[in-house]
Amino acid sequence: MKRIILTTFITFAAVAATFAADYSKFYKDLPINIQQAEQPVIKEARINVAEYGAVGDGITDCTKAIQTAIDNLAAKGGGQVFIPEGSWLIAPINLKSGIDLHLSKGAMLVITPDRTKHLVAGATKPKHGVSALGCQNVSITGQGIINGNGIYWRAAKRSKFSTAEWDQLKALGGTTAMKGKEEIWYPFNLNGMPNFAATATEQEALRQSTVFFKGCNKALIQGVTVVDSPKFHLELEDCTNLIVDGVAINGDWNAQNGDGIVLKTSQKVLIVNNTIDCGNDGISLKAATGKRAFDHQPMSDVIVSANVVLYAHGGFDVGSEFASGIHDVCVYNNTILNSETGLRFKSFTSRGGKTDNIYIWNTILDRVRDEAIGFETDYINEAIYKTEGAVGTEWVPEFQGIHISNLLCNNARIGITAKGAPGTIHNIDINNSTITYREANTDIDPDCDIKLKEVTLTKLGTLIKK
Repeated sequence: MKRIILTTFITFAAVAATFAADYSKFYKDLPINIQQAEQPVIKEARINVAEYGAVGDGITDCTKAIQTAIDNLAAKGGGQVFIPEGSWLIAPINLKSGIDLHLSKGAMLVITPDRTKHLVAGATKPKHGVSALGCQNVSITGQGIINGNGIYWRAAKRSKFSTAEWDQLKALGGTTAMKGKEEIWYPFNLNGMPNFAATATEQEALRQSTVFFKGCNKALIQGVTVVDSPKFHLELEDCTNLIVDGVAINGDWNAQNGDGIVLKTSQKVLIVNNTIDCGNDGISLKAATGKRAFDHQPMSDVIVSANVVLYAHGGFDVGSEFASGIHDVCVYNNTILNSETGLRFKSFTSRGGKTDNIYIWNTILDRVRDEAIGFETDYINEAIYKTEGAVGTEWVPEFQGIHISNLLCNNARIGITAKGAPGTIHNIDINNSTITYREANTDIDPDCDIKLKEVTLTKLGTLIKK
């Protein structure tokens, strides 16, 4: 009994210290005023999910036990729902206001591969793995892991897999089809697993994210590791006072749409100290599409700092949708290694809005497959194009008010690119930066207004004295 009491005391002390973290240092000496994100306040009460019958053996369905623990503690005013060491199999669960879901070191929440358990009666789409919807004071903390089991959800392109890896996929069953010259594997008709849609492509379109917060105020995700998501690892939408701190994200490099942190139409956000290695964009800012923008506030008061992106399609991205606007953003002291693009701004007609007061500085890039910095307002995602179109004059993107400085890039294919119609890319300045490139220093359309000041662009090879 004494040992249990001591463990509980140590846990509370750690929680209290975590929620009292001093984040003010990230708001000092900024070029613009950014409102600081407020931290959640969680009541000092704690229950262990094992007390509700959850079994951490990796095969027992713990959904009911863990959800009951969350619901009961929330009904009493909240507190910490403690996940001890072990592998805890769950279908989707919903967090509640006042709840801290704490994953201890050695604990792993495993989202069930049985995709039919993600559907509830009357729903048209599966649920996300761990959701917080409209919550006040809510958090996920600890040193444990959330495993999205995305391999059972995602389609795969043959060109991105070795022969041995491709054979392993096909050993799961599934369905293959040709899309142009590319062979695609779909997790449809998997061995011993039911489908939840009529066709492979319909089922593919219903993938959901592993962690999904929407409409939350005073929310924190801290310390945990999120792996192998069916879609986005963290999808955070319409939140206010949101902090993502010290999260590790690990997804296969070839995972389709396996974005790391996707932030949408939120305000007063702090994204710091995270490590991201994933199959699409590392940290991505989005702000609604077309007429849906009327239902959302603009993205504002965002800080992205002290993060490391090990692989991503784009290390830091804005777009493709930002119709409700993105402004007052500071991105600094980040490192991006081995990504396809370093800083990427992408959109097209029907998805665009306006950016302003975006400041990016002290960025280190290394081994960039394509461009160190890229702007494009003619970006076409094939799936988006088919459903929404890319013609007309409504919702034209306008990337402007973007200021980049003190960027160091080693080994990009192209230094800076910009592709877009007149007026869609303007009032952009890049200052005091050094880029080494393999093929071209810049590829900027004449209709794009990008000012370079004290920018050094040097071709690799010319640095080596013969």
